[in-house]
Amino acid sequence: MGEIGIPKADGLSLSIRSVREILFVLITSLLTIILTSKTNAQGKDSLKVEDILKMSITDLMNIEVVSASKVHQQIKDVSATVQVITSDQIKERGYFTLEEALSDLPGFQFRNILGFNSYVFMRGAPSQNNLILLLVDGVQINELNSGGFYGGGQFNLSDVDRIEIVYGPASALYGTNAMSGIINIITKEDGDTNSGHISLLGGNFNTAMIDFNIINYKNENDFSYSFSGMHKTTEKADLRGAKGDYNWTDDMENFESDLSFSGKLGYRDFKAGFVFQEKRASYSTYYKSVGDKYFDRNSLWDISFLNGYLKYTHDKSDEWKFSSMLYYRNATVKPNTIADIVKASDTTSGFQIGYYRPNQLFGFENQFNFNPVDELMIIGGLIAEVEQLSEGFSITKSNSQYSAPPKPAKPNQLTNRLFSIYLQVQYSLIEQLSFVGGVRQDFSSYYDEVLTPRIGFIFNENDFSAKLLYEEAFRAPKPWDYNYGLGNRNLNPEKMRSIELSLTYLAMDNFSVGSSIYKNLIKDKLTKGIFESGDRWINKDELNTIGFELFGNYIFKNFALYANYTFTDSYDKDELNIREISRHTGNAGITYSYNANFKINLRTNYIGKRNNPTIIKTTGSYIIDDALLLHGCISYCDLYGFDFQLKINNILDKEYYHPSNLFEGRYRQPQRTFTFKVTYNL
Repeated sequence: MGEIGIPKADGLSLSIRSVREILFVLITSLLTIILTSKTNAQGKDSLKVEDILKMSITDLMNIEVVSASKVHQQIKDVSATVQVITSDQIKERGYFTLEEALSDLPGFQFRNILGFNSYVFMRGAPSQNNLILLLVDGVQINELNSGGFYGGGQFNLSDVDRIEIVYGPASALYGTNAMSGIINIITKEDGDTNSGHISLLGGNFNTAMIDFNIINYKNENDFSYSFSGMHKTTEKADLRGAKGDYNWTDDMENFESDLSFSGKLGYRDFKAGFVFQEKRASYSTYYKSVGDKYFDRNSLWDISFLNGYLKYTHDKSDEWKFSSMLYYRNATVKPNTIADIVKASDTTSGFQIGYYRPNQLFGFENQFNFNPVDELMIIGGLIAEVEQLSEGFSITKSNSQYSAPPKPAKPNQLTNRLFSIYLQVQYSLIEQLSFVGGVRQDFSSYYDEVLTPRIGFIFNENDFSAKLLYEEAFRAPKPWDYNYGLGNRNLNPEKMRSIELSLTYLAMDNFSVGSSIYKNLIKDKLTKGIFESGDRWINKDELNTIGFELFGNYIFKNFALYANYTFTDSYDKDELNIREISRHTGNAGITYSYNANFKINLRTNYIGKRNNPTIIKTTGSYIIDDALLLHGCISYCDLYGFDFQLKINNILDKEYYHPSNLFEGRYRQPQRTFTFKVTYNL
């Protein structure tokens, strides 16, 4: 077997054999340094590590989050179940993609097609990522034409301060798409710091990455800034022939190349920021090539995202705060995209199909927070947006499977205007018990009017917290829905009702436990209607989910442990189980800190068996077997300013699969994967 080249930033390549030799030398040298270090690291320093670990549990219980109520509040005080992934967790576990980070949390399942997109299911609701709002620094990054977001490697996780995950409906503050929950990626900025880094990463499956950030935030200065960038390439897994469940040929091409830049600039009460992402990926895994008409090479899905904002905050009083934000969003499938490549046959010639779909949005949000007394907090806001969305793809076609199609013209643009107003009140009935009530009214030129309320009760007593929540949410149809197939301009928004009881308890300084039990109902769910003349979306189905989540954290000496379990029962109006959803999932992990510099992390994910949407030809069954996965990461930090990290995913090389809603088959997931990362801290 020939050597596989790993691309580098300067266009050169290293062979896999060379990378292995370099890794052997680096790892051997690193272990020598660690094992010959002075033994006093196990004395006083060891106790310091333990103290820090214990503090982390208390800090996580009392951490302030902004995503749940659009203002900074401690987790125990917000009217939602919230999980936080910290920058330390991202670093010590070596997360490479957003999905990898989310996979260790309760309530998440996935459909990873290992291609141009990856799909995230939250609390038992399969979708095209359009039931979850994905934010970066509070600005939505969902694709405008469909309302879904793109998963994969385009998120620069080394520049992330924390990821806040809000479970359950949140339309009362955020409007459409906030049904299953919210994921808010918050980049680094806070603190009195002047720092930065540059990192290089390499691994198998032609995986390579270079990233950097520069941060200058000084409390005594009026002026602050940060800037980061990343380029990442990977082939993710070997899906050729039998290794890909016979879905593609031995000549298949599969790749992903991601580019990300972001920056923030602050001056006194003003802040400006932007995030640019470009995702270039093969489209080969969207179709089968074995036994089908599609070619599995030379395709390209090229989509870019640009988010920018300018924000003014007036925070001069203990009683009230006011902020205004102008923002711009752009999500464009670029005109060099070639998705469908049809092979020539005895009756037809082959061809390539080009796509182009630009979309943009301009928005303005005014928000005020009013605290006239300690017992009362009022949050309100006005939002005005104008969208210019493509009615559909602009499509061109070549006359050969080997020639590129002409550049598509700009498609017909649709304009949607949105005006929204929201109000939320939180009032302390007694010292331990608070009431939360909120409502949002949306007026849209697409989907008319939608009113979404929420109410909740929050009880806090010492180290115990309980929340009883009732919330509603909706997902408005987008051009992607209206114009599919035969088209249907009479679609109504999908609507959700949810009731939840959430409990958390800090049993000891080193042990915390929590649980949530909830019931969700989605009505007017969009379902593909099949007619003699074609297909279109219709409001027909409903989705019920009863779920239970249990999670805990424990510190013992230099060990930090976490574990969680999720039970999910999702079914339709005929009480048939929803395909793609496992009833049982679980995650656990342990981090051992030898000293402040050296850490070993092991984590495991369990995915229970689930049903595929169609019969799997290779097995003759609907069932996707359960899987238990093991991952590991070894880190050594601050060696003359350098950090080193070796990570191995799927250590046992487990053969496991995700479902497919695209063809009669399933998706083989990555084999054993290793990466080695070197970081220099500026």
